[in-house]
Amino acid sequence: MIRASRQTGVLGLFVILLGVSLPAQQTQNNVPTELIAYPDLILYNAKIVTMDDPSVNNSPGRTVEAMAVRGDRIQFTGSTQQVLRYAGPQTRKMDLKGRTVVPGLMDTHNHIHQGAIAMWAQKNPAKIGSIARAFHVTGKTFEELTHGIELVIKEQMSHSLPGQWALIRLPSGPNRVGVGVPYMEAAKAGTGNAMTRKELDALAPKLPVMITATGGPFIVSTAGRDNLLEMYGVEPTDENEAAAISGRNVFERTLPHIYFAKHLDELADVLEEELRHTAAGGYTTFSSHIVGLTLMPAYQKLAREERMPMRFAFAHRFCNELEPDQAQCFLRLGDWAGMGNKYFWNTGVTLGSSDGGAPRFCSTMEPLPEYRKPGSPWLTERCGLKPGSPYYKAIYTALRTRYRYVAGHVFADKSMDTLMDIMERVMEENPDITLDFMRSLRVSSDHCGFYPRPEQLPRMKRLGIILSCNPSYVERNAPWLRVFGEDKGNWIVPIKNILDAGVMVAAETDGASQQVSFSVDNPVTPMTNLVLYLSRKSSRGELVGPAQAIDRVSALKMQTVWASFYVLREKELGTLEPGKFADFVVFNKDYFTVPQEEIPTVFPLMTVMGGKTRVLREELAKELGLPPVGPQKKWRFTKAADAPAPWWGKGR
Repeated sequence: MIRASRQTGVLGLFVILLGVSLPAQQTQNNVPTELIAYPDLILYNAKIVTMDDPSVNNSPGRTVEAMAVRGDRIQFTGSTQQVLRYAGPQTRKMDLKGRTVVPGLMDTHNHIHQGAIAMWAQKNPAKIGSIARAFHVTGKTFEELTHGIELVIKEQMSHSLPGQWALIRLPSGPNRVGVGVPYMEAAKAGTGNAMTRKELDALAPKLPVMITATGGPFIVSTAGRDNLLEMYGVEPTDENEAAAISGRNVFERTLPHIYFAKHLDELADVLEEELRHTAAGGYTTFSSHIVGLTLMPAYQKLAREERMPMRFAFAHRFCNELEPDQAQCFLRLGDWAGMGNKYFWNTGVTLGSSDGGAPRFCSTMEPLPEYRKPGSPWLTERCGLKPGSPYYKAIYTALRTRYRYVAGHVFADKSMDTLMDIMERVMEENPDITLDFMRSLRVSSDHCGFYPRPEQLPRMKRLGIILSCNPSYVERNAPWLRVFGEDKGNWIVPIKNILDAGVMVAAETDGASQQVSFSVDNPVTPMTNLVLYLSRKSSRGELVGPAQAIDRVSALKMQTVWASFYVLREKELGTLEPGKFADFVVFNKDYFTVPQEEIPTVFPLMTVMGGKTRVLREELAKELGLPPVGPQKKWRFTKAADAPAPWWGKGR
């Protein structure tokens, strides 16, 4: 009797600590099972790599054989024998037969919702056509482009619907230096014979029109300007337009929301479906900013209804959406960082691009002599973040108000210098904002297109900056080395330098490895792009800064434990430890031991988020005696012997 009493006491304490229950049922000791927190699920006979070492090294942490899950949390980890002891009468047990299990993958910069809306637009041309029609005008001279624009407006849009936009894109050509870019620059400057805003208004006084060329500026008709500013509650004046309009992507990403404003349930369905397809790639969390008036309520709807197939850590960019005074908007906003629920939370405030992409980025790099001819695009910088600029004032305001700032697009090193200048200025002006406090904000910066350069790293380490780097820039930026010098390959996604300096870095795709959307037919696996971190070899066979190659464990830490610090959830995500959310992936092959050339063939057989199976592929489902769950993707692999083809390349 004494022994039974002690057992019950221990069980009672065990229940109190876990705080969970089961339906009424009797155990062998006549203790009701609602008093015992049995696991809902046990994985065993597995290679469970916990990634529970957050230090900036290539240690994967502990590896265990088994893991128990209760509700949405991990309950126990250990050997198969240890964990199976906790199984109850209703516990599901999965024998994984030695398969590899890792934490759910995180993508720290990916506009999944933009890919979802783009796919929706392709599938629903009548719906998107009711608000906008897109045209591509070709030509080799300014005169030909002007003529093409006139034909679109006079003929194609002569019977446009009320409020329907004409989106006219001009040719950018290879490397974004085609005739469309100088045409748009001339149009903005009112030089040459490019169509100016005044001429566009005369041609289309009531038609909303946007003309753009990728990599260059854009112009919007007055009717279009008025349309969007009024939508955002901003008085449509020239002054407000100059202050509020930061980039064409705000326009392009906002237009679909004219339709979704009256079809919010449809947008929520579109997002949910895209997130399901992304979860098939093993992702359980992603981060991005939000542009568009209906995305916030659509995500909130999914979160409240517990329909989120992935977690979304979003940066607040609303002060950058057609807002005339970004600094004052930040000042009034309040500190949101970390606020939200387990599906949808804020990571800080952000703006649009601090600089442009190649060739018009903001860098200390100088082109080689043969590329310094007058008018060369390599000599034209786009520095949105510089002293005295609206971006500078807004970031300064955010940091001095103690907000976390997320630099969502920094392509090159000079913008990074300016961001760190602001951080140090804030500390100098207000001693109450100490270095320890600034480090606690975890100011972050994305992309790593041509930065950080080596001498920036000690400063970044001191300030506690976290980076999010995209491996696809190894492929994308390789052509620019002929302009700036082969030695600058060590500035392109320089992960080895970053880690050697003790700076934490996370992995992003920015949609590159997903062909914009995982819902396309035959996408490449998530691991395809990752190999560029390891090989530093482009699809053309170029070695791009080979000294920056890292090992596969570090690459996985960038997608798991280190990424959890970026999204401000390191206590709940990123590793497989008791008490954390049960977000994990079961791979088809052992990522840690397959030959490097086979890493692109590694993909998830099962993706679990919060203890719920989001994806279970048919091959594993059949083995486990369960029905398949979620999208059954037909992955596309590459033939490359040492590195995958880029996401735009051909698979087999």
